[in-house]
Amino acid sequence: MKLKFITFGILAIIYNSTKAQENLSVKIDQRMEALSIFYTLATVDTMAIKPTPSTYYKDFKTHFEPYKNHKSLNWYRNLESWDGYDIASLGLFLSENYPFEIKIKPKVNYIRSSSKDTFLFHFNEFYKDCKVKEFIEKHKKLYKSVCKTAKDSVKDSGILKEIQEFYRKPTASKFIIYVDLLNNMGNNAIPSNNIKFNGNRMFRLAYLNDVSKNLIDESPVFFTPYLNVVTHEISHLFVQDFLKDNKKDLSEIKNIFLTTSKGEKLNESEWENELDELIVRVCTAKILEQKFGKEKGLEEIENQSRRYKLAKPLYAFFENYSLNRNKYKSITDFYPKIMEYLKNYEE
Repeated sequence: MKLKFITFGILAIIYNSTKAQENLSVKIDQRMEALSIFYTLATVDTMAIKPTPSTYYKDFKTHFEPYKNHKSLNWYRNLESWDGYDIASLGLFLSENYPFEIKIKPKVNYIRSSSKDTFLFHFNEFYKDCKVKEFIEKHKKLYKSVCKTAKDSVKDSGILKEIQEFYRKPTASKFIIYVDLLNNMGNNAIPSNNIKFNGNRMFRLAYLNDVSKNLIDESPVFFTPYLNVVTHEISHLFVQDFLKDNKKDLSEIKNIFLTTSKGEKLNESEWENELDELIVRVCTAKILEQKFGKEKGLEEIENQSRRYKLAKPLYAFFENYSLNRNKYKSITDFYPKIMEYLKNYEE
């Protein structure tokens, strides 16, 4: 009987790992790419960080050189303030074709530089006049190749299996990576409450420059997502129920999540996000430790502890989970212990 149980457990892990690979998608959305092109052209000359050198960036500069002073770009440049680099994520909520309009209300206010109607008017003018569609169509084959390489690199890394083995709980959600080849600044999650995206964990990944590779304009695009970023974003799917199931008790100790490592006091309304991020970052470090060894886990948690005051102590506490997997069949079984630890936490 015991042997049957162990065999079933192993089969369940293999099944869930396979399921996770099936639920992984890597895409380049044409609307997001068009917004990224507009934002990059409008701001690149003033930014210290440029897009990662590649043949794609070279094509970008060549195609849009005649349009670099387009009236819509100059309009954006002359605004009092610009939007964040996450503005391209708005593309996911636009109509499928030109002229673009917001079809689904985004959860995040991506446009803060002007009214949405004004921004979209200028964006549409730019899209039409500067032959953005032509540029994107020309690079469809490249986009497809980049997405395949990125997806294969994640699958071949074995990280999805490690994530499943760590949490040991099923999820029917889809993991969707949106690649942005002109973004060399950072990654961002794309939240939405819309039924169209129900069950999806969507995140936009930057094509970050590895300076050690000495990339130039003749360098081919070779996008391989950072495994710590992939692990982090996917982990949100597995631990999102911790806050939901324990919200009342957690709200009573919310103040311990509202002070950063540097002593900065955060707004009370931010406690849920801070807690969620703390748990995910600790789990991510533990998964990296599980796959690559102690040194990698310590490196990750050291980086996260620069902001999250509880990162290191909670990481150390999670050793109880790692060493007692017979007792804790899944992360859910460990939730009561996490609650007990947080309630009794003292600096």
